[in-house]
Amino acid sequence: MVGLLGILLFASTNIADTFDFDALLDICNAVKACQPGIASYAVSAVKNNDDIVFLNTYGHANKEENISTSNETRYTIGSITKSFTAYLVAKSVNEGKLRWDERLTDAFAKYGVDFSLIGKDRDQTLTIRDAMSHRTGLKTYDWLLVDGRNFSKEYWMTKLLPLFEQEINVRYDFLYNNWLYSLAGYLLELVENISFEDQVRETFFVPLNMTESMFVTDQAYRELSGDQFAMPYKEGANHTLYPLNKSVMEYIGPHNAAGGIVSTASDMAKYMGALLNAYNEVHGSILNGTILRYITEPSIILNGQLGDQVVIGKPDFPVTEKFFGYGMGYIAANYRELPVINHGGATYGHYSQMSLIPDENVGVFVVLSGDDYYELQHQILRLIYIYFLDVLMDETPWLNTTTICSYPEPWQTSERSEKDLSVLQDDTYSREADAVDLSIYEGVYNNPVYPDLQISLVNGQLQFILGTGNGTLYREQEAHSFHAITNMPTDPMNIPDSEKEITYFKFNMTPSEAVEGVEFKYIQKYYFSGGSSSAPDVRLIFSGLVLILILLYS
Repeated sequence: MVGLLGILLFASTNIADTFDFDALLDICNAVKACQPGIASYAVSAVKNNDDIVFLNTYGHANKEENISTSNETRYTIGSITKSFTAYLVAKSVNEGKLRWDERLTDAFAKYGVDFSLIGKDRDQTLTIRDAMSHRTGLKTYDWLLVDGRNFSKEYWMTKLLPLFEQEINVRYDFLYNNWLYSLAGYLLELVENISFEDQVRETFFVPLNMTESMFVTDQAYRELSGDQFAMPYKEGANHTLYPLNKSVMEYIGPHNAAGGIVSTASDMAKYMGALLNAYNEVHGSILNGTILRYITEPSIILNGQLGDQVVIGKPDFPVTEKFFGYGMGYIAANYRELPVINHGGATYGHYSQMSLIPDENVGVFVVLSGDDYYELQHQILRLIYIYFLDVLMDETPWLNTTTICSYPEPWQTSERSEKDLSVLQDDTYSREADAVDLSIYEGVYNNPVYPDLQISLVNGQLQFILGTGNGTLYREQEAHSFHAITNMPTDPMNIPDSEKEITYFKFNMTPSEAVEGVEFKYIQKYYFSGGSSSAPDVRLIFSGLVLILILLYS
């Protein structure tokens, strides 16, 4: 549904005359028509620092109830929240309360908090700058989001995070880690003696008139209904959309400083306008331009975790877009040889992107609902904002209503493919290892950070429980290796097994073929020691988990 009134209210005639306004409408309608896996999306654009020149939403806030989106429809913005957090930390540095190269242990000690990272070298090395620029090298421990243990924020940050293992050496490479921004939010609360959420309200929401913005932990979020919130969806085979319960976003709660903001395209346009004003030192700017320019300067060079440095490049494509560095809360990039500052976000079913070109005084925000089975969500976000940037800068767009849907064709052969579901429940491998008694894998396995991993044999099949996640293990071809179709509280209730997360297990064996531990892989690999002990009655625990899920979705 195209809300022209919502657009025109924000597009003054003299500004709209400087670019092809209809072309923006056409491209947005084309994307909605050719991407059935997107339930809804919203776009806003600013030009000349803070003039909102485009604002509109497309699709359904709730497909099941046939509720269309509106300009008041809210989405979670995920890790774009980090740009707010980084600014607040920089503000405290600017006021002399913190120092960028201050050791984390010293920063917390000033406020009577013992933050001692396990490992002497890390205590002596890791700084606030390291944490904010994702160069600590710490493992991500993403499963902690569905951990199920009701710890305080202080316990999460000062007892569990210090136990995180190193994935790579400190400052060796960029390694994204949400927990470090959660840690920054906790430090800010100690420094300012008010909650992180209230600091965001006082610094951004109130002065910028972002009246529709909030956090996933706010009561106001829980009360959103109808077109006030875009229902999150997970896309499955044949573009089937499975709705998630709105309450799943509350699992982000411990990560509010990393990804907990809920907002509208309208409020994000106000935010982009304030950023451009500050960056370009416009008189009367609400935010501090010196702070903003500092945190957008790269602190580390990107070497591949965000994909190839050159995302789109000549000679294969007409233009070049290159991600080359990470500052603090911002990615440093180039597009058409112009400096770009941006950041993306992802939560459960929502994906977002904010991109600014300060030299041209333009900014674009895009957000969508629909977890992409075909792994196109980030690509579509990028193509939309690229097209908008071209139009706003009066460049001839290299994309059109056809190629934005066929991309990367005609420039490159498309590599779009569906998931290979054939092995998900394949337990038919014929080999000697099949003769191994499955009961040898039963037991309770331990990791210093995660809750106990419980593996039990039920009706001849191995089952696992880790926090609030559980699943059935199926053999892999390699000996003592399994994959699991994994049930998580963040799954849609009616989602088939073929659409669920897959986790992997590799049991470590002694020379006498006794189990001494298991390597568990979910995004990264984590080692759990133990096993060969009496296993809990998994049937009783499963029953409890089912009850929790029923209560969650009722």
